Amino acid sequence: MTKKILGYVELEWTCPNCHSKNRGKTAVCQSCGAPQPADVQFEQPAQEVLLTQPPPQAVSAPDIHCAYCGTRNPAGSQTCASCGADLSEGTARQQGQVLGTHRPQAAPDVICPACGSANPATARRCSQCNTPLRTEKQETAVAPPPPRKTNPIVYALIGLALFACLAFAFMLFRTEEVVGQVSGVQWTRTIAIEERGPVEYRTWRDQIPANAEIGRCEQRVRTTQSNPAPNAVEVCGTPYTIDTGSGLGQVVQDCYYEVYDDFCRYTVLEWREVDKVTTSASDYAPYWPELRLRPGQREGARQESYEIRFNADGDRYTYTTSSLETFMQCRPNSAWILEVNAFKTVRAISPAR
Repeated sequence: MTKKILGYVELEWTCPNCHSKNRGKTAVCQSCGAPQPADVQFEQPAQEVLLTQPPPQAVSAPDIHCAYCGTRNPAGSQTCASCGADLSEGTARQQGQVLGTHRPQAAPDVICPACGSANPATARRCSQCNTPLRTEKQETAVAPPPPRKTNPIVYALIGLALFACLAFAFMLFRTEEVVGQVSGVQWTRTIAIEERGPVEYRTWRDQIPANAEIGRCEQRVRTTQSNPAPNAVEVCGTPYTIDTGSGLGQVVQDCYYEVYDDFCRYTVLEWREVDKVTTSASDYAPYWPELRLRPGQREGARQESYEIRFNADGDRYTYTTSSLETFMQCRPNSAWILEVNAFKTVRAISPAR
């Protein structure tokens, strides 16, 4: 992310003595003559007008308040303009605070409290009677709104949901041992049949295999970065104003660059499953099905599944495994220890001693 500087605007500050608005660069109130205290913050004017000439670095750097008399001095000053004190012990104003979204649009007129005349929002004194146009100030403190109370039913529902999740996990992983006897078995064996044919994929052009047939491509954002690049589009956020501590605000935008590239469809020849053959029976003589391949076909992956059924004190359980060795050991009426969870699912089996 890059900060793009659009320009500078003059800020305002409100005199704590008479509540009049003052231009950001003035160090004393133009209405009552009171100096600007160090703790008074700069504010955005109702309408921000970009300065036609960019300010020098010294002007856009934070001002310094004298440690002895509090007078505000421009950045770079060595001695106080008011009392002549050394400013090396002075306090530089804070800078870098985001004041808000840049306000380039014309703001509503301000009504003079003395004569009722309408004045531009940027005016600090009435054009008719020269009365200072003061900012609104609340004389009494406003109590903060009471914290919003959450319905106790919401807490109850959340607690119930957490309890249900914990109970489910407990029932799923907690097991008990049950002794069962083998009552039946069934096995299934499958062989996939593969055929070489076109398969379509999509990826970036420079990642397409050399032997692929390229189809339709379109421009997409592949990455973002802070610096300009070929085939990149600049994307900027809403401009906002930062306090420089000098009475000026720096208007900036957060920008980045979207780099576009070709995202394409392509086709390659690959072996893919087109069919499969299966055999199944309820005995202890599993075998693989016979393959009848056509020209251009080949044998694919083999899969085997063995289902063992148990009776235990009148309850029935089923255990499925891919181990032929375990299956062959599970002879009719042989006794086995079953690890069973609360959902009657058999997690593991072992021979009963």
